[in-house]
Amino acid sequence: MTRLIILCLLALLSPLAQAALDASVDRTRLVEGEALELTLETPSASRLSELDLAPLEENFDIQRTRQLSLVSQINGRTTPVTRWVVTLLPLRTGFVVIPPLQLGAVASQPITLQVLSAAQAASDTSAQLAPVFIDSEVDIETPYVQAQVLLTLRIYHSVSLFDDSTLSGLDIPNARVESLGPPRHFERTMNGVRHGVIEMRYAIFAQQSGELDIPSQLFSATVLQPTSNERFSARTGKLVQVRSPSIRLQVRPVPDSYPAGVPWIPASALRLSQTWQPDPGIDLLSGEPLTRTLILEAEGLNASQLPALQSLGAGATDEVRQYADQPRLENRSSDTGISSARHDSAALVALQEGSYTLPPVVVNWWNTELDQLETATLDAVTLNVSRSSDYSSSAGPVNFPLAEPALLWPWQLATALLALALAASLYFLRNARRALVDFSLPETEEDLDDQDQGNPLADLQAACRTNQPAEARKALETWARQQHGEGLIGLAHNYLELEEALDELNACLFGRAHHPWRGKPLWRAVRMVIQSRRREAEEEQTAKPEGLYPDV
Repeated sequence: MTRLIILCLLALLSPLAQAALDASVDRTRLVEGEALELTLETPSASRLSELDLAPLEENFDIQRTRQLSLVSQINGRTTPVTRWVVTLLPLRTGFVVIPPLQLGAVASQPITLQVLSAAQAASDTSAQLAPVFIDSEVDIETPYVQAQVLLTLRIYHSVSLFDDSTLSGLDIPNARVESLGPPRHFERTMNGVRHGVIEMRYAIFAQQSGELDIPSQLFSATVLQPTSNERFSARTGKLVQVRSPSIRLQVRPVPDSYPAGVPWIPASALRLSQTWQPDPGIDLLSGEPLTRTLILEAEGLNASQLPALQSLGAGATDEVRQYADQPRLENRSSDTGISSARHDSAALVALQEGSYTLPPVVVNWWNTELDQLETATLDAVTLNVSRSSDYSSSAGPVNFPLAEPALLWPWQLATALLALALAASLYFLRNARRALVDFSLPETEEDLDDQDQGNPLADLQAACRTNQPAEARKALETWARQQHGEGLIGLAHNYLELEEALDELNACLFGRAHHPWRGKPLWRAVRMVIQSRRREAEEEQTAKPEGLYPDV
């Protein structure tokens, strides 16, 4: 008993200590037989560090352990974090203490849990939650004017809902409201009952100081109700409407310590940087533009709230001119709120030679995390500008512009000769192609025994001379049947010239040719077939052996 009292006192005093090993649980009140998650987090460990979980085995059953390596950003600083997630099942009811856990030289703080028995949970009226309820919270209740306030709405439901759920719009007078993305859906166990959670986050910017009321939000949904046959339908649904609690904020005005006459910038983090094109450290020519981009990034502010930045201060002279471009504004939203950036680009032109100093860029802003005034500064920049004529006069007697044309004439001559050769080649190629196209059969043709071959050959010759593809095809088929047993197909298969001419004729007849049909190639192929068949017949006759008996 004495040990339990000591552990409870340690649990009460634990918030006063800043342990390097932070411990937290998803809930401190649960029912017997229900598991919970213990989360331990530290920035001083590595992935190979081993956590001693032996003290938990006395009162808990360790069901699962996970180790994660994460990166956390706090006030603009990136810090590696090692996290352990341990699933625990209490072994007894009543008040149970999670003892301190050791990790090297650091230890976590103890946590007290209340584990209810089944009978206690049934009789505990505080543990009975509505099937659907809504909760709302803000990260700060006394913000500064125009500073960001994060509003989180969570809708809990332990029953099934239809897809027709709606939430009234958030409209706050004298304030600007921005949604931080679509709703998040997850589950959470409360008082031993698993609830579905719909979470929505908003960024609110109060436009004037004083009291600001965040009105309650109305959530409407249809709850599914089982019938006697355990079947669900739209008719068994029940309409449920719940409202979130309203929240009143006390908006503080601009602090008196903030400099007068400068823009009010309340942010949780701010960064000022710049880029140049070209490098300002080199010598510049008079009249040559130099582009400078000033970048202002802020956390917890909209880009429209960031002030415009100028490269030239109040002491600007007429020797240096500034030509500003349109600013580029960027807004990004996340669970942590709004982050923004403003890019102000300007071209700087020095009209005369000399040395010019651009004044430092100073931005005053109020750190809402530390509640104090801070300043972001860019140092002054000196520009050295020379006259354009200095570079040509300092070159001495060597005249580079005169030497360049003297080196170009060989290339020009070679290019001209190549162009003439190409033109001559194209000319001769064109003449050769024209000669091939205009090539025609001689007017005097050898006797092909048109009368012996029959009328189809004479019709074919006439069709080829007059360039009539349909008549030529008809006469060619008739003549081919007289010459070969398989007709035109068999004859063309034996003679390549006839096959090529037949392909051109078919392409013209069936619409695949891109030019008018000419009959001379076909007639030439037919003549070659006739001549070839004559030579074959003569060779066959010569090779035939003489008969055994002479002719009488």
